Amino acid sequence: MSLLTDSFTLFKREMLIFRSNLKVNLIRSIIFPLVFIVFFGNIGTSINNAPIVVVNSANNPQSLSFISDLQANNYLSISTITDEATALGMLQNGKIQIVVVILPTFPSSKQNVPGIQVYYSNTQQSVTGFALPIISAAAAKFDNNVQSVNKGPSASSNPSGGQVASNALYAANGNYKDFLVGGIVPMVVVFGSLFGGGISLISDRQLGNLKAFFITPINRSAIVLSRILSGSVVALLYAFLALLIGVLDGAQIAGGFETIAVIAIVAVILSCGFTSVALILASKIKRVDAYAIFSQVVGLPLWFISGGIIPVQSLPSFLAAVSVVDPLTYANTIIRALTLQGFIAFDVLLLNLGIISLFAIVFIFLCLKVFKSSSTEE
Repeated sequence: MSLLTDSFTLFKREMLIFRSNLKVNLIRSIIFPLVFIVFFGNIGTSINNAPIVVVNSANNPQSLSFISDLQANNYLSISTITDEATALGMLQNGKIQIVVVILPTFPSSKQNVPGIQVYYSNTQQSVTGFALPIISAAAAKFDNNVQSVNKGPSASSNPSGGQVASNALYAANGNYKDFLVGGIVPMVVVFGSLFGGGISLISDRQLGNLKAFFITPINRSAIVLSRILSGSVVALLYAFLALLIGVLDGAQIAGGFETIAVIAIVAVILSCGFTSVALILASKIKRVDAYAIFSQVVGLPLWFISGGIIPVQSLPSFLAAVSVVDPLTYANTIIRALTLQGFIAFDVLLLNLGIISLFAIVFIFLCLKVFKSSSTEE
């Protein structure tokens, strides 16, 4: 029999096994995204008493009314001072998240003359993502132009033409839940691949099925390729379930069919790589319980440092440096750009897809080599 025929035959076997435990597999695949999106995603929407300093340089009735409107909102804890330099120093030191400066020109409705200037940092995106629209809405009552300035690592002025833009890491109109959903998709793909591929191989070894395969004329590479192929199909299912859970819980997914198609491609490539990693581990680990623990030790840190729950820019510098060699970082870059903004620059897409593809190719090759050598020991 040919390699393709053997692989497809064993692929059908793997899918039949998956279907026979469909209910358990689906429940297991839903638990992770459900907990993270519903619980952690909604934590981000219930921020209260975010510390904000207001510098009132106008000191007129309109500015006092604006401050009163901000104080009436439960999300913000307002302190007023008169020294802008002191307020910006507090922002740089991390004591506050946002500085609102009411300029002497307030209220100003002229196109190029802002009446309010807002300074914020990259270190508290979950706060700025909700506070900035509140400030913008309060300023809109006075038909006022607002200018936002990012005082993070790469500070830049960003005139917003009457609105305060949210931190770009969360997209212009996004929030933490939208941000989190983009990071959950790679997570379910990776954990589905690690658990499915590795545990399946160990179970076959314990039941004697693997030894039976070795004494038949089946191409041994087909055993690996069939599991990688079935793992990719299952990973697609898990990825779409995670997106569906996020949408049902209120997350906004930008883009249309093109977004879904590219996410599917990323999920397949990522699954090929991590299913190969799972098979390499399972070739050396003989017990299911030991493998389950070890796979989590591998998967969780990789997901965390990839920006799965917080942006890579917010990680400590030593972890941000490690994230460069994490394939999940590049998957997150693609999926986040698509889900939050609906597009990604073609050269950026090619670069990140290339890195993920290289990871998958290298580990497929290593998996075939390790599996052939370990099969002689069975």
